[in-house]
Amino acid sequence: MDTGFLDRLPTGTPGHDERPDGFHDGCDCGTQAPADDPWRKGFTRRRLFQGSTAMVAALGLQTVSTRYAYAAATDTDTIVVINARGGMDGLNVVVPVTEQRYYALRRNIAVPEGAALPLASGFGLHPAMPKLHKRFQAGQFAPVVAVGTPDRTLSHFEAMDTLERGTATGNNTSGWMNRVLTARSQTGVFSAVQFGNQLPLSLTGPAPALAMAGIQSFGLAGYDDVRAKAATAFAALYKGVDHPMATQASRTLQAVSTVDTMRATAYTPANGAVYPDGGLGNTLEDLARIIKAKVGLSLATIDIGGWDMHTNEGRVDGGDLRNHLVDLDDALDAFAADLGDGFGDVTVVVLSEFGRTVRENGTVGTDHGHGQVVWVLGGAVNGGRVYGTWPGLTDAAMFTNGSLAATTDYRDVLGDVLAARGGVSSFAKVFPDHTPKPLGIVKPRA
Repeated sequence: MDTGFLDRLPTGTPGHDERPDGFHDGCDCGTQAPADDPWRKGFTRRRLFQGSTAMVAALGLQTVSTRYAYAAATDTDTIVVINARGGMDGLNVVVPVTEQRYYALRRNIAVPEGAALPLASGFGLHPAMPKLHKRFQAGQFAPVVAVGTPDRTLSHFEAMDTLERGTATGNNTSGWMNRVLTARSQTGVFSAVQFGNQLPLSLTGPAPALAMAGIQSFGLAGYDDVRAKAATAFAALYKGVDHPMATQASRTLQAVSTVDTMRATAYTPANGAVYPDGGLGNTLEDLARIIKAKVGLSLATIDIGGWDMHTNEGRVDGGDLRNHLVDLDDALDAFAADLGDGFGDVTVVVLSEFGRTVRENGTVGTDHGHGQVVWVLGGAVNGGRVYGTWPGLTDAAMFTNGSLAATTDYRDVLGDVLAARGGVSSFAKVFPDHTPKPLGIVKPRA
């Protein structure tokens, strides 16, 4: 197990990639991002877990949170949250093609009106996503514009903490996804899965959650005969012992056994789905396998980095943004196709910690901003329209640093999905300082 971690900094404390003013070091408008900028390389923050996972880690098992039990699948969707780490430029993803100010402030990186794939309400989709555009036309994809969090620092770490806690303050140490599990009294080891080596803050808390890099790598370390002997010894160690670790040991081995069963049979994606090689494609293929195995998965979260595009963002014929969007388009479309009819019980939300400035900078990129676009994709989405209230791009309408203002709280989007598809009837504990407003993005479960 990888035991490296990056501590969360106290609020207002400079360090790592932040300056005392809360902005990313080297990320001012017009400033070249440093070559070692971790957000450009897809860096994902890692956390050191509390609880009694050290013994499990010592045996080479990928980390599982401190309480384990299996539970039957709940009558909810599998809700998948994809975090585009670094701050996705939503203005070049869902393009305000009727806003002349957008073109005036982005002479080198704006998506031409004629190139954008038509959506609705004066917006177009970046042409690197033709497959998701077809799903928009089919009513399975809906973007929400001008979405924001309560964070105003535009610091990666502070913004992500706010996003993952689900609150505007640091008083609540658990994450919003874990509080969803607690509210639903879910105790299954596969109730929530993070695809990565360690849990994000959103899944931190008393309810069980599982972190796994992937199906092929999950399990006890070592050769087959060593793993078998270790598992036997592990089970015998706590047999008949009345101790919390006895339950942990038993359920951990059950988790390993479940994944071993999946791994024993070669997997062929259904319906002609072809996942892109590596990264997100591999992760979504594994996620589809787990969903089809019906092990009770209700929440999944995936981090994809590299969205902090202060340089080389590009336009439609090249650049980092186009390359990232091509991968997302291919991977999400393959995931939907692979699930087939089962996609009707899956809802995907793609969001970021913040958006970007409206004006391009001097290095053919954009800088940290406020309002962003959030995508919702699924078989039960009321797609084919653009959600959210558009504030406009006049100086008076924009956020203080010249970025898009936010008119919809991101918890309204999450709340809409959770209420309709996630079995959550009260948000008093999930989002303790915000009552989500219904948006009608997804159809309620029957």
